[in-house]
Amino acid sequence: MFKLSRRMQLIFDHLLPGKPVWDFCCDHGYLGLNAYESGLFSEVHFVDQVPHIVEQLEVRFQAEYFRDDALTQAGFHSRPGEDLQQPVSGTVVIAGVGAHTILKIVQSLTENGLLSADRLILGPQRDEQMLSDLLQKVLPNTFKTDCEMLSVEERGRNRKLLIFDKIL
Repeated sequence: MFKLSRRMQLIFDHLLPGKPVWDFCCDHGYLGLNAYESGLFSEVHFVDQVPHIVEQLEVRFQAEYFRDDALTQAGFHSRPGEDLQQPVSGTVVIAGVGAHTILKIVQSLTENGLLSADRLILGPQRDEQMLSDLLQKVLPNTFKTDCEMLSVEERGRNRKLLIFDKIL
């Protein structure tokens, strides 16, 4: 495994072991690749709307990370998160994008009955409180309405993560 940034490590530390991980807007896929390599998760899904990002990530994965004996399954999805057409479960991570993008993805998954996650970890670029307030109106009543808000210092900037857990 390679070293994650402080923010990505904080996200990784809050993934739910034994469950799937959905890495939306995955970019280079560092979080998902570390999750796969750790063997702690049943599935790891990489989702990004830019086709060449997903294609390059899948080629890299096959060449450097894939193991025949791995218990973790990997999935690659080249489409906007809001256009995903399959249920998402386990931990859903949407980080490094704007609050409106995160809201659009969560709202679409919810409206289409695809959001069956146990935990949402959201890391907007800014407007964390606005996102938290709006999500409380959008999330199904299976999620706690108050979220845990974590902070991490990254490159001289205080970054926030919102964690919404399913009501047990």
